[in-house]
Amino acid sequence: MFQVQHGAALYTHLAGAAVVSVILFFALTLVPTKLRRPLIMAVTFAAGLFYALEFFWPVSGPESDQKNFLTSYIKPFSDITTVLQSFALGLGVYSLVSIHMRKVARTQSGWAYSLVLIVSMIVMVIAHIGKEYIKSPWVHQLNEFAYSGLMKSLDATMFSIIAFYIVSAAYRAFRIRSTEATILLVSAGIIMLGQVAIGQAITNAIPNEGLTANLRVENMANWILKKVNSPAIMAIDFGLGVGGLATALRLWLSLERGSYFEEEL
Repeated sequence: MFQVQHGAALYTHLAGAAVVSVILFFALTLVPTKLRRPLIMAVTFAAGLFYALEFFWPVSGPESDQKNFLTSYIKPFSDITTVLQSFALGLGVYSLVSIHMRKVARTQSGWAYSLVLIVSMIVMVIAHIGKEYIKSPWVHQLNEFAYSGLMKSLDATMFSIIAFYIVSAAYRAFRIRSTEATILLVSAGIIMLGQVAIGQAITNAIPNEGLTANLRVENMANWILKKVNSPAIMAIDFGLGVGGLATALRLWLSLERGSYFEEEL
């Protein structure tokens, strides 16, 4: 009895949320064009301000459960973000399908590829979502065939083809033209030799103890990876993090400028 009541309450909440969402989106379409950009800026600023205040506001309580007066609202705000992402995903799927449907209907150049895309999307949606709700073996077999049999195989094939382009680009980059290219070539050669048995066999006669151990190719490769490469990657990640934070602040404060941000909504 409790499960029935709980299910009915859940469906009631879902139906109510759907009705409110439709009304809200309809109301947003009535907003004048000149007010849409300020509205988006205000909502973005308010959302960013909430998370910033929750992070910087002093916390209190036991050490295992320290929070402030905004912490309890993190979950609802996160749920709202998830819903907005779902709407954005649905809008993207609708846009993609509508563009390719028009291409198929008008038999434009490459319409066959658009048809394959649409059919593949329909099959994957039916198979991957249907297996959770349809208790039938053919749905599971279709999902296994479409996902494991086709998609993974096609991904492996695509990345195998890309590997040849990567090797070609690496060859062009490794050609000695400057001091930096020479360092790159030597470092790459040592690391590649240190990762394979035939490369390690070159210095296998050198004792693996004392100062002479530093001359073994695998030890040189490990030194380059751990002492040179890792700090460089950390520095790059730190720079990317600072740049991402700066970009996020500019977006949050509506200071970002460019062709996309200057378009009229």
